[in-house]
Order: sequence, then C-alpha cells, then structure tokens
Amino acid sequence: MRIGALVVGLIGGLASVVYGLLGYGLASFAESGYPASATGVKILSVAVPIAALLGAGMVLARPLLGGFLMAAAAGVFLWLLGFNIFSLIPIVLLSCGALLGLLGAREPRRRQKK
Repeated sequence: MRIGALVVGLIGGLASVVYGLLGYGLASFAESGYPASATGVKILSVAVPIAALLGAGMVLARPLLGGFLMAAAAGVFLWLLGFNIFSLIPIVLLSCGALLGLLGAREPRRRQKK
C-alpha cells in the first residue's frame, strides 16, 4: 500500500503544483488592483503543493506522517477551491494517497535483503 500511496500522492502533488502556480499567478493579478489582498492565497498556493509532495515522498519511511500531510493538503485544496470539476483531480488523488498511506502504516515493515 505504501508504493501505491507514493505513486498516487506524487501524481496528485504534481497536479497540485500546476494548480498552485495558477493560483499564485491569479493572486498576483488580483493583488495589482488591491495591494495586500491576496497574500494568504499566494502563501497557500506555494505551501500546499510542497506539503503534498513532501507527504508523498515521506510515505515510504513514515506512512502516518506522509498520509496526514497529504490529507491536510487535500483539505486545504477543498477549503480553497471547493469540490468542482477543476479541483477534482488533486483532491481525489491526494485523498486516495492519504488513505493508502494511513492504511499502509498498519502493515509491518519488510526488511531488505543484503
């Protein structure tokens, strides 16, 4: 389950990077009319994709923490964008990756052969 969480989380994290870049650009455009009005959106547009990718990369070594990071990123995306056709891809992928990561924490860790 950890490998599945890694793959699904990386795809969802890369999709969230695209949305983050788009959100940062739109927030910068909106800030040109009203200074300091979109600073929170710009910060979240950078921080959420980083948290999603960190959670996906961390899920092999620490599946519980990685699953929580991906779940938090999916929750913030749901709070920022709502659940619509545009936000469907990163929210569903990150939620599935988080679920697989949290379920992967229950399976015993296998030792690698030397």
